[in-house]
Amino acid sequence: MAPSSSDEDYSSLTQVSPALTEDKLNSALSEWFKETVVFTRWEYVGEIGKGDSYLSEVRKIRIHGITRFGVDRNVQVILKTIPRNICRRLTFRSDEFFRNEIAFYTNVLPNLLLFQSEKNATEPFNNNVKLFLTHCDGLNDCICLEDVSVQGYGNIIRQQTIDLQHCIATIKTLAKFHALSFAMKDQRPEKFAKISNEISETYFDYKLWDWYKRFWDRICTIAIDAIEKEYPDSIYLKKIKSFAVKDTYFKMISAVRDKQHAVISHGDPWTNNFLYKYNNDITTKIIDFQLSRYSSPVLDLSYFIYNSTSQELRVKYYDELLRSYYEVLSSQIKNMGSDPDRIYSRETFLNEVKRYSFFGLVASFEMTPLIVLEPEEAFDLEIESNREINIDEMWNIGPIKSKENRRRAADNVVHCVDNGYI
Repeated sequence: MAPSSSDEDYSSLTQVSPALTEDKLNSALSEWFKETVVFTRWEYVGEIGKGDSYLSEVRKIRIHGITRFGVDRNVQVILKTIPRNICRRLTFRSDEFFRNEIAFYTNVLPNLLLFQSEKNATEPFNNNVKLFLTHCDGLNDCICLEDVSVQGYGNIIRQQTIDLQHCIATIKTLAKFHALSFAMKDQRPEKFAKISNEISETYFDYKLWDWYKRFWDRICTIAIDAIEKEYPDSIYLKKIKSFAVKDTYFKMISAVRDKQHAVISHGDPWTNNFLYKYNNDITTKIIDFQLSRYSSPVLDLSYFIYNSTSQELRVKYYDELLRSYYEVLSSQIKNMGSDPDRIYSRETFLNEVKRYSFFGLVASFEMTPLIVLEPEEAFDLEIESNREINIDEMWNIGPIKSKENRRRAADNVVHCVDNGYI
């Protein structure tokens, strides 16, 4: 994202996105404050870290309005807009990801939360951030969400793995989120079927192979290189060489298409997409649903584990993580009036862990090299072209340089092999 410049017109947001008209802002402000509010100006608050967003341009801004009594009203928001750079927008298929996230926030999440509100859950899922406005037309897409940093929420350092306390808090949030789907699907099957069709697979699909295959070869090579250097002449090297192949991409497709125990999933639940607040304990907010899908909850869980935790933590606490997730999931399902033993028993869950944990490992092939990049190593996304290029040219990452980061990638393989997942 380009930083705010001194020549910006703060009396209008149409320069940021043509969709952000005065009428749209008036409507959003009035809905937010539950009274008539007329947009007056906006101000730039800050930017996200370099390298933290590829699919969108992200600004932290404050939007001001005035009531009919002359009282100033303002709200601080995170504004995500579709990239104005044509090459970037086309290369990353940004319109598809925006459409997915907007469908989630405007149709899927409201129905899940409405269902939950009817159940009088004692500890409801309230770990989402609130929607301010959206626009979706494929060219000027934007999504604007409350900025909960003003409430004390913030990210932890994205390059680092997380400790047990943060891990448990995050896993509990995922479990509460997934429980909404299980209970609603059980009690309102027709309504749930309708909302689950609102979102679509954005990453693992036969039609996307041509888009992804060159980059797939790159990330598989990087994964093999990490094992070759850190665990040479080992069973792990033998396993990864037979696993990091084209056919595994198609195994990922099969995984996302298994709907037997599917829930509305986050799709990209690594550390950076959770915000943390510290009181007597850790509370969390979950953000960024551009990769949201309808799939087994284990895809989310394994994705989080292999992209956010260290091998040391997994060796000590992996069984505890699985136990904590399922205990919260089953408790929430029961609290909303369904029987977890019938719709997703512990045995079924553990069978899916064994069957689908490879999904998180594969996701880490791409994510780990990107996560460990320092801000100064972030890619130049502003390529002057009116056509798409291959994402392999945009994300031209090479083998992981440092031993510490190679071990992080390699140890994901070690854990999967040691647990019989690959």
